[in-house]
Amino acid sequence: MYIVGDTVSKRKKCLASLVEKHLISLGHEAQLIENHTNSADHTDQVVVKISIGLIHITASSDTDPNASIRASDYQDGKQDFLVDKSHVAFGWNTKDRRTIILFVPAIYVEGKTSLTKSEINQLSDQGLNKVMVKE
Repeated sequence: MYIVGDTVSKRKKCLASLVEKHLISLGHEAQLIENHTNSADHTDQVVVKISIGLIHITASSDTDPNASIRASDYQDGKQDFLVDKSHVAFGWNTKDRRTIILFVPAIYVEGKTSLTKSEINQLSDQGLNKVMVKE
């Protein structure tokens, strides 16, 4: 599978679906939820709910292995989207036709405006991560 979509919204929904399927394959009960409003009154386009909590979805279109991924709002720098979340699922495609999905505990994302892909890998929960090869 591959993250596809010509808009941020479409890529995010695609990644959420991949996350849901992956977590189910690990034995979790996972559910994709659209238009979820958290206790800070932030509405996410899509999140994935599992037994350990809600997972925020961040899909990047940048295939550069050294790229940074935004971890705060572009306009005001806030992180209201992290409220009530246990993890952030960062996903991106690579130049060699792989899809990387890394799950970072939300507490490690708090206070950061962006993270490099290397930092995301270092902070991630290795037991949840997934690398898929495009067929």
